[in-house]
Amino acid sequence: MGIIIEVKYAHDKDLDRACREAVKQIEYTGYEGNLEDDGVKNIMKYGIACYKKRCRVMLAEK
Repeated sequence: MGIIIEVKYAHDKDLDRACREAVKQIEYTGYEGNLEDDGVKNIMKYGIACYKKRCRVMLAEK
């Protein structure tokens, strides 16, 4: 199993948008391909957004 985590700071307090941007960055940069090349079949992708002491986590759809 592989796990990809991208963390963003939500400067404008919009945690949902920052999570979506983090997930989009995972897809855009192709991190998943590196794990697949190593034989990893089950890959979980998480976008995490933080603002001060608040945090939100979003699991990317497969």
